[in-house]
Amino acid sequence: MNLRLLRVVGLLSAGAGCLAGCLSAPSYPETPAINFESIRLQRFVVANSTVPIDSVYITVNFQDGDGDLGLNSVEAQTAPYGSKTLAAVNYINTAFIKNPNAGGRFDSARTFYNYLPKSDLYSLFDHLSPTTDNRKSPLRGTLTRAYGFYLGSPYLPGQEIKFRVSIYDRALNRSNEVETTSLIISPR
Repeated sequence: MNLRLLRVVGLLSAGAGCLAGCLSAPSYPETPAINFESIRLQRFVVANSTVPIDSVYITVNFQDGDGDLGLNSVEAQTAPYGSKTLAAVNYINTAFIKNPNAGGRFDSARTFYNYLPKSDLYSLFDHLSPTTDNRKSPLRGTLTRAYGFYLGSPYLPGQEIKFRVSIYDRALNRSNEVETTSLIISPR
C-alpha cells in the first residue's frame, strides 16, 4: 500500500514538472520580430457612390520579448512618440507597384505617383498586451491592418501591388521588414 502511494505521488510530481516546463514563458528578443501571414483585397460599394472602395488587409505575425507593442491615444501625443506637429506612428507600410517598363520589377508607388510621401501608409495600433499594468512579458500574436482607397486612386485596375511592412515598439525598437505577396487590382 505504501509503495502504491509512493508511485502515485511520483507520477503526479512528474506530471506537474512536465506541465510547469510547458508553461514557462517563451524567450524572445526585446526588438519586435514579424513575419508575413497574409494579404487580401476586398471591394465595397458605398451607398450613394459610383466609385467602389478597395480595402487591402495585411496580416503579420509578431513576437516581442518585453511586450511593449502599441501606443494608446495619450502616449501617441507625448514625447518621444508624437508632438503637435508630428503624429505618432508605429506601423510603417510602403507600397510598391509592378513596373511593366522595367522587366516586371516592383518600384515604390512614389515612382508612379509623386504626390505620395516616401512611405505612404503610416498608421498607429493600440496596445497589444493583455495586461494593463505595463509589466514586461513576452508577447506574440497576429496584427491585421486595413487600408482603403477608391478604385483608381492611387492604384489602377490591372496594376499588381505589394507592400513592405515594419513595426515599432514603445522603446522605439524597429522590427525587421517583411514583404507581402502581390495582388492585382481587379477591374470595376
